[in-house]
Amino acid sequence: MPYTTQDILFRSGDLFLPFAVRRFLEQYSVGSDTSLLYINNWSIIHLLSGIVTAYFLLRIGSQKDLYIQALIFHTCWELWQILGKNTLIGTLRGQLDVLMDTAFFMAGVWLYKCYGGYTRNATKIE
Repeated sequence: MPYTTQDILFRSGDLFLPFAVRRFLEQYSVGSDTSLLYINNWSIIHLLSGIVTAYFLLRIGSQKDLYIQALIFHTCWELWQILGKNTLIGTLRGQLDVLMDTAFFMAGVWLYKCYGGYTRNATKIE
């Protein structure tokens, strides 16, 4: 079955994950599809991606502007998902989805910066 450009754009927003994996990630721990605030398995992925992003940004010496750089990186990703129609930004639910994703991502950045083994001058604690 040939894919259209829109199909490819949509699937790239979830990194071309198989349907079964996407379905697992969409399961809720707190709340549901009808809840405005919720935690699902995607929330955990966003938290982990914040930790990984902070790790790499600190490795390249970006401690001074870590939060700004991480927020820019995550905002670009969310814009890509909006462009691919993975997030319906015109709805309250879509806007809260972006807010929750960003909150979990930035929490991951904060966790790594505070507890990832780095001091204020970005040197590894032995």
